[in-house]
Amino acid sequence: MEPLLLKAADVAKLLGLGRSKVFVMLAVGELPVIRIGRSVRVPRAALEDWIAEHTEHASGRSGEAGPRFAGAEDRDATSGACRPRLTGDVRKEPAFGPGRASPKASSRASS
Repeated sequence: MEPLLLKAADVAKLLGLGRSKVFVMLAVGELPVIRIGRSVRVPRAALEDWIAEHTEHASGRSGEAGPRFAGAEDRDATSGACRPRLTGDVRKEPAFGPGRASPKASSRASS
């Protein structure tokens, strides 16, 4: 008999995803969960419903949602390829914030 409530590793295996990705999806509330104390489990039936709701069909629509790219044009088929370009500075700020040194560097400086 298959369990009614699935652990994150079981969900990952069923969805073909990594455990870390499933944990992120659980944390942001993307997957249906039941919390029992500190344990987080995914009901098998709710997971199957979630899959059905998020499955895109040949028309490009999923469930009740509208078109995925409303108003988007296929510019490759028209007067030449138009590819999105990155503009501006795309570098990320350090995790410690702009203009701040890492904790190791500041501890070395104070020693």
